[in-house]
Amino acid sequence: MANVAPWYWKKVNLFDEADSQARQAFFQCAERHEYRKGQHVFRADDPATRVFLLESGVVKIYQLSPQGAVTIFWFCVPGDLFGAGGITGSFEQSVYGQAVERSTVFTIPRKAFEQVLKAHPQLAINVIRLMGARLRLACDAMTDKVSLKTNVRLARLLLRLAQNWGYPCGKGIELRVKITHQELANMIGASRQRVNESLQVFQRRGWVSVDGRRITIASPEEIQRLLDDGTL
Repeated sequence: MANVAPWYWKKVNLFDEADSQARQAFFQCAERHEYRKGQHVFRADDPATRVFLLESGVVKIYQLSPQGAVTIFWFCVPGDLFGAGGITGSFEQSVYGQAVERSTVFTIPRKAFEQVLKAHPQLAINVIRLMGARLRLACDAMTDKVSLKTNVRLARLLLRLAQNWGYPCGKGIELRVKITHQELANMIGASRQRVNESLQVFQRRGWVSVDGRRITIASPEEIQRLLDDGTL
C-alpha cells in the first residue's frame, strides 16, 4: 500500500523530525478543550484567530452550499493539525469543524503559532508539507469529479482513507473512523444511491466488507492494480 500511494495521501504530523523543544514550545502556548459529539470546534465565518491540533477523537471538516448541500473534505484523526484559516492567516474560517465523537483538541493563538514556527523551522517545513498535500487533494477532487466515474472515485477514496486511517486486521485494512454511505458520497460528490451500488459491487467481488458504518478493505493492492490498469 505504501509503495503505490501518492506522497500527498500519507499522513503529515506536525512534529515529524522535530526535536522535543519544538513540541514543548507548541504545547506551552496551547490550551486543551473537550468537545462532545456533534459540537462544532469552529464554524465558517468564525474569526480565524486560532490553530487546532486533535489529541483524541474525530473531527469532520466540511462546507455547506447556499442550498444546504454538504461537501466533506476530510476527517481529522489524532495528531492532525487543522483550522486552515488560522494556519494561512485568513480573517475568517471558510469551513466547519465538527466533533464526530467526543474529542479533545489543543488550540493555540495564531500569533503564538507563527512565533513557534519561526523558532523551530522543522515545524514550518511540516506545515508546508501538510498544506501542500491538502491542496493536491483538493485539486484531485475537482479533477476526479468531472473526469472519473463514481466507482473509480469511490475506490480512490477508500484507498486514501486506508492510507490515513487504516490498521491491519484479519480481513485486511479496517478504517478506524466509522463512516456512513452518505458521508462517502459527500466526499466524492456523488449520490448516496450511486455509492451504495458501487459498494455492493465491491463487496460481491470481495474487495471490501461493510458492517454498518465499519468498512474493511480486503485487498488494497488489487484495487490499486485495477485502477492502474483502467479495468475497475
